[in-house]
Amino acid sequence: MAYTAGMRKHGVRQAGFSVIEIFIIVAVIGVIAVIGYRVFTATNKTNNPGSAHVTNSGDVKWAFNQQKLEWFASEGKPPTCKDPFIFDQSPVDLSKIMVIGMPGTYRGYSYKPHGGLRLTNPDSGKIDVSMPADATLVGLSRYYEGNPSELQYLLTFETDCGIAFRFDHLYTLAPAFQSIAETTPEPKKDDTRTDPNIPFKRTTFKAGEIVATEVGFARTKNFGFDFGAYDYRQRNNISANQQWAAIHDQYQALEWFGTCWIDQLPSADVAKAKELAFVIINPAKPNIISDYCSYAPHRTLDFNTGKPTDG
Repeated sequence: MAYTAGMRKHGVRQAGFSVIEIFIIVAVIGVIAVIGYRVFTATNKTNNPGSAHVTNSGDVKWAFNQQKLEWFASEGKPPTCKDPFIFDQSPVDLSKIMVIGMPGTYRGYSYKPHGGLRLTNPDSGKIDVSMPADATLVGLSRYYEGNPSELQYLLTFETDCGIAFRFDHLYTLAPAFQSIAETTPEPKKDDTRTDPNIPFKRTTFKAGEIVATEVGFARTKNFGFDFGAYDYRQRNNISANQQWAAIHDQYQALEWFGTCWIDQLPSADVAKAKELAFVIINPAKPNIISDYCSYAPHRTLDFNTGKPTDG
């Protein structure tokens, strides 16, 4: 029977180490060091904001002051936004989009501070919708809409510097977002409200991460989704018009801060997006209208004194 250092032979403690023993000990220490490094690296990746997403506890939080009609940072100190603020990437591959509805106009009776994107493929809503910038998920609701009813998802994101964006009419969420959605209240018909008593963890996602893989309404083959951007730092230009502001006096937090997000896309995509925004889908309604995009031929105030023209 062989004995190693630290064991007793005939009741006498051995002193010193053999060459073989030293080699074994060095090897063991090396293995432990490698394991420790890997554990540290894995932990560091989990907590590193450079990873795909992290749960936030000390990020900037924005709130709307209904009396002053302005957004403010309720927690944290907002960093300065890049000027001009340009998204890191477009939310989708524009080659798969047939038309873009400009933000800041009516669709039906409702005013839409967001825009809409309709897919080229009329038979499928499959498309990767991605994060256009690093941002924190601050709102997620699931609800039923349409006849027959179909489950839809509405997600709101905010950057620390004060730029927000929203996706609506997402149909199939990516796993990271689906796991959060399952913690929210059960969906109801035409009800996009969130329950403040059931908050989910604020989580930051990186630009490029896939948010959804399908959009729109599968049963009626209405394949498109909404996208809107909002600048919390300042009101948009149209909100300074008293006639317009008097009409839009209920949802100021969105309508007064909506932006022409087409101009905020990467430069390589702006021309294509503008081209898609001038595509006429319904010849009976050929007017291109936007209160936010300066190059739109018309504003809502040009028709029916700024009120809906149909409902």
